[in-house]
Amino acid sequence: MASESQQLTTQVESESEEKDLKGALRQRARSSKRIAWLLDECIPIPFTKRRIGLDPIIGLIPYGGETIATLIGATVLGESVKRGIPLKTLIRMGANMLINAVVGVIPAAGDLFSAWFKSNSRNYEMLNEFLQSDEAKEAEGGWWPVTLVFLIIGIILSINILSFVFFFAIINEMVKYIWS
Repeated sequence: MASESQQLTTQVESESEEKDLKGALRQRARSSKRIAWLLDECIPIPFTKRRIGLDPIIGLIPYGGETIATLIGATVLGESVKRGIPLKTLIRMGANMLINAVVGVIPAAGDLFSAWFKSNSRNYEMLNEFLQSDEAKEAEGGWWPVTLVFLIIGIILSINILSFVFFFAIINEMVKYIWS
């Protein structure tokens, strides 16, 4: 009888610790929620139910705005790494950032896409789904997630630099054409 009582007590304590851990993980992920809201949802569009954030507005800064918005949004990715999110989900989150950045280099159209796509909110939703699941736990550590985050940021920076170079090459050719 005492053995069954000890097992039951241990099980209850284990379940309580698991709930406390999940609550603590969700509490710590609030900064990701704030960043996603700020970049994707903070400004209501009058007379509609739609909202936009600072991401498409920052993206209006030619050839640097998308980089700034991406670096801010990368904090959601970093938070996900710290929370131990699975590699498959982390890759999907990185793909959301890459899609937003690649389309974002197209002037005006990229900003409209960013207002619609809301990559940071999508990434936060994936993080939140993970934290609600039974798999939620603290990260075990390791370099692969950090490397993946820096790789994604590096690719996005490269895309922005290449678009900047491409833009000036076009301007240079136009000036040569006009003056010849």
